[in-house]
Amino acid sequence: MTARTLLLTCCCSCLITSPSANALSMTAEASPKRIIQQQQHKILSTVKNFRPIVASSSSLIYRSANLDNLSLEDAERLLSGDAFCGNDSSSSSGGGGGSRNPRPLAAVIDLRNSDEIQKGQKVRTEGAKYFYSQLLQNDGDIDIDATSNTGGPRLIHIPILRDVDAFWDEAIGRMEPSERIAATLATAFRGGAFDRAAARNLERGGPASLYTVMMATAARPIGMALEACVEESSQKGDGGGGGPVIFHCQKGKDRTGVVAMLLQSCMGQGDDEIVEAYRLSGELLGGEDATAASGGSDSDKSAGGMIDWSHFRGSPPSAMIDTLQWVRDRYGSIYAYLDAASFDEEQRMALRKAVL
Repeated sequence: MTARTLLLTCCCSCLITSPSANALSMTAEASPKRIIQQQQHKILSTVKNFRPIVASSSSLIYRSANLDNLSLEDAERLLSGDAFCGNDSSSSSGGGGGSRNPRPLAAVIDLRNSDEIQKGQKVRTEGAKYFYSQLLQNDGDIDIDATSNTGGPRLIHIPILRDVDAFWDEAIGRMEPSERIAATLATAFRGGAFDRAAARNLERGGPASLYTVMMATAARPIGMALEACVEESSQKGDGGGGGPVIFHCQKGKDRTGVVAMLLQSCMGQGDDEIVEAYRLSGELLGGEDATAASGGSDSDKSAGGMIDWSHFRGSPPSAMIDTLQWVRDRYGSIYAYLDAASFDEEQRMALRKAVL
């Protein structure tokens, strides 16, 4: 693993802490959409940040944190489709009043890098091992172009941060000229000085800086994740296929949050709904993520003291507000960014048809 990979992985893969007792009661009054989101989360006791992208009884696209801690019960609920509220195949066929017959899970889209997945594999629960055994065909090997056994739920690996060098080059490019000059001089005395300086600059920008660098350097993988959500949730031409889809990263708030924001935009949700959905991640994750990011101590730094990831904890509304504004400033609109990610209007219409 390169130093740059370690630096970025530590930033995006910090451990998830247990939610506080009051994590789900921070808001005095919950809206109907919010209630649906929280109900979805409560169905699975061993998956954090699990909820639909659109809060409706027919939602097929879900987001979550990693699935490495599944209980056997939750694994069965996901595979059978029982975890997806309102997922009733009879309702779409005109068979009103029939017994509930949920469509089984269609796909899991993993947005993490391979090294993160390997770490998760080492600590998987028995429920998670069983779950992934139903998705994988070749001894747990995952590849961006490979999926699981034909006819069953598919595992699709689309690492958003695959191009680590491009990420750090973009982060360096955002440094002030004086900082770049100082970092250039420092490289004569110690290696990695540029990356360390870029890390400090990234910390100062907080989550919004992380998201915008990610979006600037990973447009195509992000577009591929959106395409997979559409393809796997849509009913096929022969009347078969299609069903609930889960996409996730480590915590389900950063890489997942960016993809969720774009999906919500495609489905016509406004900034207020997008920002609220993002803010909810910190609440559902609980623990250190229940509060806004802040400067941390030495104990918050990753291996080698390269980055202080306490600056990226939580999901403060300002982070998503700033991200949305950056997209509009740089690309002109959210749709223009989606075009740049090769997720064009035809695909956006397919998404709306599949979900709404």
